[in-house]
Amino acid sequence: MTKILVTGGDGLLAYALRPLSAPDCQLHFLARSEFDITNPGQMRNQLAALNPNTVINTAAYNLVDRCEQERELSWSVNATAPGVLAGLCAERNIRLVHYGTDYVFDGQKKSSYSETDAPNPLNHYGAGKLAGEQAVLAASPKHLVLRTSWVFGWHPTQTKTFVHSILKAAREGRPLKATTDQISVPTCASDLAQWTLELVRGQPSGLFHAVNDEGVSRFDWAKIILEEAVRAGLVSAAPVVEPVLSSFFSSTMRRPDYTVLDNRKLAQQTGHPAGSWRGGLRKMLAQMK
Repeated sequence: MTKILVTGGDGLLAYALRPLSAPDCQLHFLARSEFDITNPGQMRNQLAALNPNTVINTAAYNLVDRCEQERELSWSVNATAPGVLAGLCAERNIRLVHYGTDYVFDGQKKSSYSETDAPNPLNHYGAGKLAGEQAVLAASPKHLVLRTSWVFGWHPTQTKTFVHSILKAAREGRPLKATTDQISVPTCASDLAQWTLELVRGQPSGLFHAVNDEGVSRFDWAKIILEEAVRAGLVSAAPVVEPVLSSFFSSTMRRPDYTVLDNRKLAQQTGHPAGSWRGGLRKMLAQMK
């Protein structure tokens, strides 16, 4: 029996993990109040009390723009805390699964990034996440980091994904604009959850890119969301999406323009293709309906 502690127990990815518990896996979900990754003493006590074989850390500070303003807070959650947690897990011979981001890359490659490509983050969020994943991998050869991108999925209370934002704007009749110069891979939370448990069972370690197939721009992603929402009966008609460049939004944060991750290592390890995000989108919209 594999006993798994899941941090960030109220979040999107933790919610996607909940229905996947199997006879060989016992999952314990702890919310931030029960397992605050910035509180070493609380983490140490919970690890001693639960004595898990594996910890899946879904907790993160992923309000990307606010990371530029709240640098100390975001660094403590995304960089310092994962390293501390990784060390505590290593002390007890517990395997840690942690999640990274495509924002560790600068977007200059213009072809899919593999796990061996050198990171070069452009912003504070990417730098913090890179420091976090490096600390996790340095703490123990057993630990596992899954880099992912544009995670979406259904959740009963959390409605902050790009899919939610596009549908909300369409329903309210607000003009829609989306960037043509930001390209990455949407990733269905339920798929990411499934791969996570497959990797926990398979016992690999190190770094994996864990994303669905098919890179897409924010502009095309928005159009596909609306097309599928019309098909699902969630909106009556797809409004026009205006294509714009990232500079239109006058963000103070630099974003990489191309961060498609290569998932072939993941597919080889799990023994099956990662699959398209389109199926996950349709499933999410059906749940929303």
